[in-house]
Amino acid sequence: MANRSYLYSTNIAPGPDAVAQGRKLVGISEYRYDIPIVFKLLLSGNPRACPSSIWDSDGDIALMGDYESGLANLERFLAQIRQPEAQPEIAAALAFLKNPANRNPYFVLECGEIFDMTNKPLPDQNLALLQSIRNLQPELDAALQSLQPTAQAAPEPIAKPRPKGFLARLFGQADPTPPSKPAPRPMQAIHALGLGHWSNILYFDFSGQQPQNS
Repeated sequence: MANRSYLYSTNIAPGPDAVAQGRKLVGISEYRYDIPIVFKLLLSGNPRACPSSIWDSDGDIALMGDYESGLANLERFLAQIRQPEAQPEIAAALAFLKNPANRNPYFVLECGEIFDMTNKPLPDQNLALLQSIRNLQPELDAALQSLQPTAQAAPEPIAKPRPKGFLARLFGQADPTPPSKPAPRPMQAIHALGLGHWSNILYFDFSGQQPQNS
């Protein structure tokens, strides 16, 4: 099984009484072996740590954020992407996220499988992710830069190491992509943002636990 990050929307803030209060968890997206920038943007509306709805843990190992403000933050970011080939993916993302069946008060991000790729305490990794979401601007700038083929193709007089991504910094790993690697094709760079992975059916599916009147 691939280690994935999972994104849901929910009507009730995660907690010990959430199920009793009529919680529903709607699948939004999942992404293999990483936490894409789109997920972080959607969590960026008043993000805070919360208990996991998937795994038992002594500490908070999931994150939640306000749905509407997170969606607004994503929409502002996507408006800066001008590449024609990205526009169908952008339109599909906004249509999915604005669908009333998918909208709830909160987004929930579950990254336990990603955190489990290292031996560091999961709550500590979750707090590090929370801090990165609260300080997203450098990552947003880098993501937009990655979509610029002219900037990617421009030669550098002196080879410089690329800034490490969140997982590389968190796990103490070197950047897995060497500076000499060819720039990704446009659609690869677009999908690397986290676009194009929308689905209500995720590996951890809660559709059978929804309230009968939902």
